Amino acid sequence: MGRTGRQVLRRNVVLLAALVAPWPLGAILDASVNEYYLQILGYIGINIILAVSLNLINGFTGQFSLGHAGFMAVGAYAGAAASTYAWPGLAPAFALPLSVTAGGILAAATGLLVGAPTLRLRGDYLAIATLGFGEIIRVVILNNEAVGGARGFSVAATAGFASVYTAAVLCVATMWRLVYSPKGRAFVAIREDETAAAAMGINTTRFKIVSFVIGAFWAGVAGA
Repeated sequence: MGRTGRQVLRRNVVLLAALVAPWPLGAILDASVNEYYLQILGYIGINIILAVSLNLINGFTGQFSLGHAGFMAVGAYAGAAASTYAWPGLAPAFALPLSVTAGGILAAATGLLVGAPTLRLRGDYLAIATLGFGEIIRVVILNNEAVGGARGFSVAATAGFASVYTAAVLCVATMWRLVYSPKGRAFVAIREDETAAAAMGINTTRFKIVSFVIGAFWAGVAGA
């Protein structure tokens, strides 16, 4: 095995260990840590997913989006609605990943719907357009009784430490692999100089939409 092969194997072993580690650690924490602190640790993991997904759009692609909270809200309410209406009797071990995936997919579809027209804009114009999208989502949710309206939408089941941090590891690994792949360099090129990137043959609108959709998916996962 060559040097490159050993590096790939080492990275995969580290990734596998990071995916497995939250489960025994979560069992230890459940038995020894107060529920309040476990909740705080869960919120930290959820915000890791949210921040990493936003970093793909704002940090690596350089698009000033202010609508990320809207994608999180879409994922949150879609996941809650799926677990309540789609598979209410399903065991939590199956219902949770299905609900989280459903929330992520709906948020990604929303990201595509919003990103296709708005990502032709730049700078302050893009920021205003995405801010308006976030407000539209908030108003729609507050006036939709199917998801609780102004009362909110609560579900009995919650994600545990292991589930949250497994999702966080997957999110970080996905973004790292994407950004540092050959095609992922296009995101950074757009951030540095979009005009020069377009002159080099990069379809800037397409890559901006891709980053928007992927970021929206993980924001939806964080919400769900």
